[in-house]
Amino acid sequence: MTTPIPPAATPVSSPRREFAWRLVNSLVLWGVLLAVIFWLPPTGLYVFMNLVGAWAVWEFYRICEAKGLRAYKVWGVIGTVALVSGSWFVFRQSDRLQLSYDFDIFILLVFTLGVFVRQFPQKDNPQGIETMAVTLFGLMYVAWLGNFVTRVNFLYAPSGDGRYFVMLLVAVTKFTDIGAYLVGSTLGRHKLIPRISPKKTWEGTMGGVVFGVGSSLVCLWLLRDVLGKYGFNELHAVALGLLLGTAAVVGDLAESLIKREAGVKDSSTVLPGHGGALDLIDSLLFTAPLLYVYLRLALRS
Repeated sequence: MTTPIPPAATPVSSPRREFAWRLVNSLVLWGVLLAVIFWLPPTGLYVFMNLVGAWAVWEFYRICEAKGLRAYKVWGVIGTVALVSGSWFVFRQSDRLQLSYDFDIFILLVFTLGVFVRQFPQKDNPQGIETMAVTLFGLMYVAWLGNFVTRVNFLYAPSGDGRYFVMLLVAVTKFTDIGAYLVGSTLGRHKLIPRISPKKTWEGTMGGVVFGVGSSLVCLWLLRDVLGKYGFNELHAVALGLLLGTAAVVGDLAESLIKREAGVKDSSTVLPGHGGALDLIDSLLFTAPLLYVYLRLALRS
């Protein structure tokens, strides 16, 4: 008598497994960021921002190379470290707020001039304009936008309360991503922009924004004693949830557009199910500057 072969276990669907890895990586790495901000000396944030920023800008240049576009990658990494260093050494001193803006302008000016100088001896580079443009765009898109996390963190120096707004930033950005997946995978029917991201739906996008608003309200509830000191209330929580949730979706789509143009799936394969550093911070590149501007204008911080 032949012994029947037991049925094979149903494998976990690839999208779910990919999302599980993405969720774990996001929670761990952004948990590391919050741990660095709350439990380590300020130098911990300096090192963390430099490592992630340099890693992400390098990945951006590698994506462009897959498209056949060259870039001065080392020069871009140097510019990234310079921008983060300027914010860390200058911006954290509240009495030097204006100086920090001037320092950013100085770094960008030197970087732009340096790109031209770097191009001068390149006799065999038929893509000189493209190379300079890609190098500059990488610094602005990844390093300059991402560095607003540092700015938010030091916005309320010397009290150190900016770190609580960084917690708000991370929570709204990541829960928007989580909500978009959960709602989109269960209720999604209408494609958002299939040319750029075939899996994203209008239902998932709206669900993500709702999750973003909810996480913003939860942060207010948990941190009211701190955030309330600066006039942050339910109205601001809802407004920021809507703004940051929408910006998170746009930031994700922006990187998807770049990767699709280059014909690559992920910025790298370092993080299972997630890709690389640029995949991890793509939404934050849009939400961090928006939060900083909101705090400066709406709360007059």
